Amino acid sequence: MVWRAAWLVAVVLVILLWRGCMGGPQYVIQVRFDMDPEFLIGAEVVIDGQVAGTLQRVGSRTITGFRVEEGDHTVEVRLDGCNSDTARITTGFGGTRVVLMAVPDSETRGAEQVCVVRLEY
Repeated sequence: MVWRAAWLVAVVLVILLWRGCMGGPQYVIQVRFDMDPEFLIGAEVVIDGQVAGTLQRVGSRTITGFRVEEGDHTVEVRLDGCNSDTARITTGFGGTRVVLMAVPDSETRGAEQVCVVRLEY
């Protein structure tokens, strides 16, 4: 009986120490770019006006994640020669991950076709 109580206390302490070392929940914005990965590799991901990194392929995976704080954020994917849409998202509220899809598209402005990178949920 004493060993069971000691074991239970040890497990609880390990869990508490682990959570203390890891900090609070980690929130991640992930951008999938599997619609046209060769076109989007190297595109800059801008979160809240700051460049967070670039879209990179890791093996066959076409998804890149960026850590953020809980709350409201604006996200855009910038690629030379293309315009970009801005997505407004909120992290938290029971979820630690938001996944956006980067989709290359084109739109007509006047007489010309313009490349646009759209972000979809």
